[in-house]
Amino acid sequence: MADTHDIQSWLNGDKLRSKKIREQYPLIGLIVGLIFLYILTGYQSAKQQHRLTDTKKEMLDAKFRYMTISAQLTNTTRQSQVLQVLRANGSELKENNIPPTKIK
Repeated sequence: MADTHDIQSWLNGDKLRSKKIREQYPLIGLIVGLIFLYILTGYQSAKQQHRLTDTKKEMLDAKFRYMTISAQLTNTTRQSQVLQVLRANGSELKENNIPPTKIK
């Protein structure tokens, strides 16, 4: 068997078959498994962060659409706007200039 300090023993696998290294296989497997879980967790968190960013953009777009529609509705339902639409459609309804009074 080649000397354990020799590069050749690492390259041909003699070093990996030594008794000292074989006793460490479970520990090496645990370390490799933890590294795999660490990398997987990093990818999952990055994916979740991208989804969160996309959701925030969608919420902002929905908020601006709501504000636009709300402003249009407010403008459309104003008394002066309703009167303009009625006049444009040829309606003979007129604005009441007499203030309302209470009947006792």
